[in-house]
Amino acid sequence: MRRYEALIVLDPDMPDDDVKALNERLSGIIKDHAGEIIKIEDWGTRKLAYLVRKKDKGRYILFDFVSGPQLINELERQFKITEDVMKYLTVKLDDEVDLEAFKAKAEKEAVVTEASPEAPTEEAKTETAEALTDVVVQETEVTEVLAQPSDELVAEEPASTENTTSSESPTKEEGV
Repeated sequence: MRRYEALIVLDPDMPDDDVKALNERLSGIIKDHAGEIIKIEDWGTRKLAYLVRKKDKGRYILFDFVSGPQLINELERQFKITEDVMKYLTVKLDDEVDLEAFKAKAEKEAVVTEASPEAPTEEAKTETAEALTDVVVQETEVTEVLAQPSDELVAEEPASTENTTSSESPTKEEGV
């Protein structure tokens, strides 16, 4: 089995109910051809780089799925005959995908994100604290180095002589 991504650009005026129906229809086609959907993302309405069917915006939907190569012809045929699909692009991401291993990995990631998606883990808290400690230690070392007098940095200025050239205009005392 191979892993694919299909990005479709829909008419921006298409109602949400029709978008859901289209997603369900395309998902059904993928499942009918022994495919497995990894994710479906609705990216929302975005500005297009150029006019497509006299429209400057489009609604982007991303399908990430695993299937055999015979599904792509049917899926692209469906894209062509659906009037609301303005553009589409299907890309092969990987030639050989172990579907069982992929499902197990996806389930583990889903469990981790469901556990506490916003609360940081203890390990993340520890790493953050260590990084902050390192920054404070480095900052302290820099200030200690800067506080020490350095003979190389302090140079005595030579005594000024009366015969210095100046770009100042002559004064009354010098007698112009």
